[in-house]
Amino acid sequence: MKAMLKREEMIVRRYSKSHGGEGEFLSTSLLDGLESQKFPFMHRDVIGAGVSIGEHPHDYTEEIYYLVQGRGILTFDGVEYDMRGGDISVCGVGHRHGFRATEDCVMIVVGSK
Repeated sequence: MKAMLKREEMIVRRYSKSHGGEGEFLSTSLLDGLESQKFPFMHRDVIGAGVSIGEHPHDYTEEIYYLVQGRGILTFDGVEYDMRGGDISVCGVGHRHGFRATEDCVMIVVGSK
């Protein structure tokens, strides 16, 4: 098992219209090459103002949004919430969520099995 992943080994991807959202953002995969049994993915997203991740269901997995910096609107089960740097949200099985950046944002997203 690999002990750690160095920053220069991390893969950066560009996502466009994520889950039917608007615009595009950069996402750095934080777990590629590491063997996590509980967390299939973790990424650091840099999301510009006006860019969104469309509201989508979680039928089998949980997902955490931790907003490192910036400000946006979290949509959770159809209800909008103001989200600021330092806030966190957990979307459990059977729920829906999405996010729209109202300021430039950095968000950590973690998914579980």
